[in-house]
Amino acid sequence: MRQIVYFDKDSYQLTDDGQRMLDPIAIRLRQHPDSYVIVIGHSDDSGTEEENVVLSYERAFTVAIYIASVFGIEEERIQLVAAGNSDPVTNVDQQQERQRNRRVEVLSPQVIVRTLSPISEPAF
Repeated sequence: MRQIVYFDKDSYQLTDDGQRMLDPIAIRLRQHPDSYVIVIGHSDDSGTEEENVVLSYERAFTVAIYIASVFGIEEERIQLVAAGNSDPVTNVDQQQERQRNRRVEVLSPQVIVRTLSPISEPAF
C-alpha cells in the first residue's frame, strides 16, 4: 500500500485532505499489529540542501505524529526518512515538479510472516 500526501510551499502542516488520505493506512496498522510503515519526506529544490532535508523531515514527522497520536500506533512501527530534494518527480514542467515534490510518501509493505521450522535443515 502506498499513499502520497502533498504539502504547501515551505510548509509541513498536514491538511484535512492529507489526514483523510492517511486514515486507511493508520486503520490498517491497527488491524495488523505486526506491520509497519515507512514515511518518506520530500521537498522541492527552492531552498538550500540543509533546509530541504530539515523540511522533508518535518513533513515526515508530522505524518508520523498524526498516525501515532490519532490512531494509537506505536512510534516504533513508523520509520522516517528525510529525502530532501534528492528524489524529484520527473517528466513534468518546472512549476508542476516543484508542487509535486512537496510530498510525503507513506509505504506500507505487506505483512511479512516468519516461521520457524521444527525440522532442521537437510544435510547434503
